[in-house]
Amino acid sequence: MKKFTLFFLPIVAFLFVMGLTACAPSDAPSRPETAATVGPVDLTNPTLSPSEPTIASIPSGGQTAEVDYVYDGDTIDVILDGREYRLRYIGVDTPEREEPFYQEASDFNRELVEGQAVILVKDVSETDQYGRLLRYVYLPDGTFVNAEIIRNGMGRLVTFPPDVANTEYFRQLQEQARESSTGMWSRPDLVGPCDCDRNLYNCSDFQSRREAQTCFDYCMETVGEDVHKLSGRGDGVACRSLP
Repeated sequence: MKKFTLFFLPIVAFLFVMGLTACAPSDAPSRPETAATVGPVDLTNPTLSPSEPTIASIPSGGQTAEVDYVYDGDTIDVILDGREYRLRYIGVDTPEREEPFYQEASDFNRELVEGQAVILVKDVSETDQYGRLLRYVYLPDGTFVNAEIIRNGMGRLVTFPPDVANTEYFRQLQEQARESSTGMWSRPDLVGPCDCDRNLYNCSDFQSRREAQTCFDYCMETVGEDVHKLSGRGDGVACRSLP
């Protein structure tokens, strides 16, 4: 009996020590948990939700700049390579001064980008006819500023070819904002179906002839002319090329 006990005592002691070691805290730092990452938005076929932020993977080749001044809802001044430039967001048109939602759009843009480092991405054109840089603008966390303005109903989609890489994406965001009565779309009696203060649209900006005709009729009623030149024959029928 003594031999049996003596034989197992070392084994029991070894197992006891191993148990204590396993339970003791380790001096080595624990490996941090991997944070969940937001997948990039496929800009050619996005899945959108009004409750989700417009986070996208920032295209390569962008330039880093600093926002020096917010002019209004779709125009800012940036410092780029030590020089100041005025920049116009591609694909976005926000209300002009004295128009409904001008202040709201300007404040929204200011809250997004004022004093921020931003990443500027070109489409095709370098500048517009006024010498302003034309860019898509991203915050370092991937917030797509142009899209965020449309998603929140602070601006309308506007296209000026050839800078149309994100037109369909912006169109979907605008439709969601309109359907959910977000921002300016909460007051259709004030903003109307389209902007009539200057020539902004082509037939490609509308999804159907009916939509184009609605804009045409509205502008004829409010400003008295086909400001967007949607009726090619001048007979009051807008955008015959659309379905």
